Amino acid sequence: MGEAAHLVTREGGAAVQSLPEGGVLLHIGPPKTGTSALQGACHACRDEMRAQGVRYAGRTQQTGSAAYAVLGRQHPTLGEAPSAHHWKRLVSEVRAAKEPRIFISSEFFAGADDAHAARIVEELGGDRVHVALTLRPVSRILASRWQQNVQEGARYSFDQWLHWVFEQPSEGKGATFWSRQRHDHLAARWASIVGPERLSVVMVDEQNKSAIYQAFEALLKLRAGTLEPQNDTANRSMTAEEIELLRGLNEQFTEAGITRPLLYKMITRGTALYMKGRTIGPNEPKQQTPGWAINRADLIGWESAAAIRALGAQVIGNLNALGGTTPQGDSAAQIPPLATTAANASGAAARQVPEVVATRAAMGMLFASGAALRDGSGRPGVDVRVEPQVLQRVHTLDLLRVVAQRLLWSVTSRIRKITRR
Repeated sequence: MGEAAHLVTREGGAAVQSLPEGGVLLHIGPPKTGTSALQGACHACRDEMRAQGVRYAGRTQQTGSAAYAVLGRQHPTLGEAPSAHHWKRLVSEVRAAKEPRIFISSEFFAGADDAHAARIVEELGGDRVHVALTLRPVSRILASRWQQNVQEGARYSFDQWLHWVFEQPSEGKGATFWSRQRHDHLAARWASIVGPERLSVVMVDEQNKSAIYQAFEALLKLRAGTLEPQNDTANRSMTAEEIELLRGLNEQFTEAGITRPLLYKMITRGTALYMKGRTIGPNEPKQQTPGWAINRADLIGWESAAAIRALGAQVIGNLNALGGTTPQGDSAAQIPPLATTAANASGAAARQVPEVVATRAAMGMLFASGAALRDGSGRPGVDVRVEPQVLQRVHTLDLLRVVAQRLLWSVTSRIRKITRR
């Protein structure tokens, strides 16, 4: 199937303008806009993309470590920013690549401020760099973003978080959310660096899941059908019961003094992942976003659509979709009072966690510990019977640091004794 079979078009019906030869397409997300699905498809067909003249940069599904490194952001696994080596390696790969086109993708680049964005573009090739954003209505992102926060250790309720987002948009957690999801500001920042002629905005079509693949096939001049969706249950939304169980575990982990990297390993990469591997029953309750938050998010979406359209960037799909289900010009809904702590506690106490959810959570934590493998066997070299319980709470990296410090102290102490003789 050839390039002519691409069904997506620019807003207004014109054909998509592809990345020119020698170009670098940097996809910056933001998060929760189909990024994982696109990255999974690209990672699965690296060889085919390369055969068609497109290099998907990096070694893993996405270049997240490089993004964290260049931004100096703390990585949840490490508890600190990754080594600058990750960014330097990506830059070196881009500069040495022989393919006519290069594609880079990580939603974490959306967290760049003006200075970091300028540095990223300059080091990846300056005028060679084009930027792509994938966007969907913020009202469709809210619940997913909060759930991701909980999977990464958050303990606050959805209601509390929504009040921060809409009542305190310029500070704390509200500012963090809008720094990535105020789509017009995000587009304007990158357009000011690369120019609107090198910025593409791809609208995620909620009714056509293949549209995002078609859009990037057109941008990268890949044959239609090259990018195919992968079976990735790890990226599904969690049920209301699943996410509340995780929130409760986060409370217990925090009270026990568990470190952030260990929590990430056991919850984010253990319990949460394993729970999401099951098939959800038709009657299990889903996380519902209240109507007032949908209304307010949609009105911001309408503002963003108008501002992005005014930039003159290439828009693929229907930009008005950012307005969600709320009519343009509708009045902003009143923000209701925040539910009291007592009401939240009462509601949590009344909920019963289904057995299948609880058992999946326990098994996920067991596998994440490394003491057992998926085939039911124990991991070679790990004997949980003899490891002191107190050490089971200490992250491996922390333990290695302590051992290294003790060895250094022991060696220097011996040297001092020798020199005194």
